[in-house]
Amino acid sequence: MNETLTIKISQSFGDFTKEEWNLLVPPDSVFQEYEFLSGLETAGCIGNSDWMPVIFSAWQAGILVGVLPAYLRRDSYGEYIFDFQWANAFHRAGIPYYPKLTVAVPFTPVTGSRILISANLKEEEKENISSLLLQTLLEYGKEKETSSVHILFCKEEEQKRGIQNSFAPRLSHQYHWFNKGFANFEEFLSTLVKDRRKTIRQERRKISESGLTIQTLTGDQITEEHAHIFFQFYQDTHSKKWGQAYLNRKFFIEMHRNFRHRLVLVLASDHSGKPVGGSWNVFRDGFLFGRYWGALEHIPNLHFECCYYRLIDFAITHKMERVEAGAQGEHKFLRGYEAVPMYSLHHIYNEQGRAAIESYLEREIMMERENISAYNSQSPIKSLREGN
Repeated sequence: MNETLTIKISQSFGDFTKEEWNLLVPPDSVFQEYEFLSGLETAGCIGNSDWMPVIFSAWQAGILVGVLPAYLRRDSYGEYIFDFQWANAFHRAGIPYYPKLTVAVPFTPVTGSRILISANLKEEEKENISSLLLQTLLEYGKEKETSSVHILFCKEEEQKRGIQNSFAPRLSHQYHWFNKGFANFEEFLSTLVKDRRKTIRQERRKISESGLTIQTLTGDQITEEHAHIFFQFYQDTHSKKWGQAYLNRKFFIEMHRNFRHRLVLVLASDHSGKPVGGSWNVFRDGFLFGRYWGALEHIPNLHFECCYYRLIDFAITHKMERVEAGAQGEHKFLRGYEAVPMYSLHHIYNEQGRAAIESYLEREIMMERENISAYNSQSPIKSLREGN
């Protein structure tokens, strides 16, 4: 490099501009865009809560060329790569597990770049900046006496880079839908085994005969009223599941104001026009991510229609490459989503703890590889079942 790199550490996304930050975000990492992350902070979902931003940035001649957003954590909720057993083992050994550092998108189990680097740099420069940011991250974690550093849902190439910088790899899996150049939904169905084709057609027919009106809304079709509607759906889902609601009404309003150009809302209304359910989704270029679902009343098959089939329709129409629908998976798997590996990285500072966890991770990786292969061998997708 011709210019000296400067590394800075910030505690707020407000220390950056939207323009300089978003230049670093690749198309498949939309949840790393400035509007989403700063929206979480502005709404008070992070920063004043458990997710305290610690943002490592690399500057060259006054230009932002790399950034690694991390969070200081005092629990493990909202991460979806589970380490509760590790925390319990540390507690039994009398060793503090919290605080720890986590590199992830808060409350969002999606893949994407975790180290954002300028695309204009040479590969060698990207490697150098990535390694420098990772080493600064590890030094910071040690200085703050954290137990560990975790990089979740990263890309495979980032995992390889992390291994070179003292991180241990971990493997898990999700279910993603891939567009094989389908002309329409029926062509996609033709790739599935007969009984699944029949079931999906029946589910979609029942919804079409239910009297519901279902809209797929994007961009300026989305109003602030929709923000309030989907917050109500979100609240209802979490109250039924007895789960923790991480987001608030202000977040959904922020997303309408600053992020609606990335939103796909699937909204179902009854015969009177009253909204009864729907899904809140995010897209950029060839990548679509399902995130939040809710319904004010139980309507059979509505979840499948709003969260899977309408997203597949949207992806086919817009010639998109992939649909990710988040954590968990049996319903997705049965509807043509493939089991795919998820990558993460973990650095444990305590030597005994590190040895025990790395030994566990080695065994877990072998098991997960077998699981992914076994799931796809039973897939409703004929080509996967046949090993093609």
